[in-house]
Amino acid sequence: MELRHLRYFLEVARTLHFGAAAETLNISTPTLSVQISQLEREFGTPLFLRTKRRVQLTQAGEIFREEAEATLRQAELTRERVLSAARGEQGYIRVGYVASSLWSGTLSSVMGAFRGRYPDVSLGAREVLMDSMAAALVEGKIDVGFVRAPVALPSEVGHLLVQSDCFCLALPASHRLAASQEAIDPAGLAGETFILPEQTSGSHEVARRGGFVLNDAIRSSTLTEVLAHIALGNGIAVIPEIMAKTIGVPEVVYRPIAGAEISSAIWMLYRKRERTPLIKRLIRFAKEHVSGRSGNV
Repeated sequence: MELRHLRYFLEVARTLHFGAAAETLNISTPTLSVQISQLEREFGTPLFLRTKRRVQLTQAGEIFREEAEATLRQAELTRERVLSAARGEQGYIRVGYVASSLWSGTLSSVMGAFRGRYPDVSLGAREVLMDSMAAALVEGKIDVGFVRAPVALPSEVGHLLVQSDCFCLALPASHRLAASQEAIDPAGLAGETFILPEQTSGSHEVARRGGFVLNDAIRSSTLTEVLAHIALGNGIAVIPEIMAKTIGVPEVVYRPIAGAEISSAIWMLYRKRERTPLIKRLIRFAKEHVSGRSGNV
């Protein structure tokens, strides 16, 4: 049984006339009659009662009409979904992210806008260590990744600047420098214990400006862990400024760093030779989204 058999049957059921149905279907009446007979042989029961004057559905024919209509509707829906997926308008995207891309709103800004444009797209989220993001992308564990720049990338991974940011200082509330709201001179941080997040570029730049080396440092795997260390009074940290605006932690205060801003950014990583239509559409959308947002600033 093929879909054309269902269409032939439904047209006869609609017109209750083989000749009229054949004309609509643009086939000969004998050909249509043979096709219906094949269906009836397959079911082992008549679908129509035929006389010289009229054609009517049997009880089995009535049931088959309902099922045939549902089957064709489902077939059309399936066809549209397949074509939509081929056009990159629906499917599932696995998104890797670091915490600061979530807290900054970058993740929701880009992916939320894309889902708003293509509501049939489903999104999955997975927090990934920054140094593992590119590998997860290359290995197909995620489809795109949001990281705190800069980060070393293999040749097959591209990046898109999706948000600019800068660094600030996070201190225990009891720290000697926490009492003042003024920007803190890096030179006054020599001898401090630094809590190093995954992205250490800001910490090393503060040390360079202050004329010291980060010998006494505690490494942490996540920004949440960094904040926990600070709240416990274990040290200070150079972290993305966006966290000072979005994350309040008891016993942790944030202060600006004196001098020129120490810039940072969030990148969206993607495979340069991406073949999936949906992900290719997302990459194009992200570039247009960021470009349009920049133009409105």
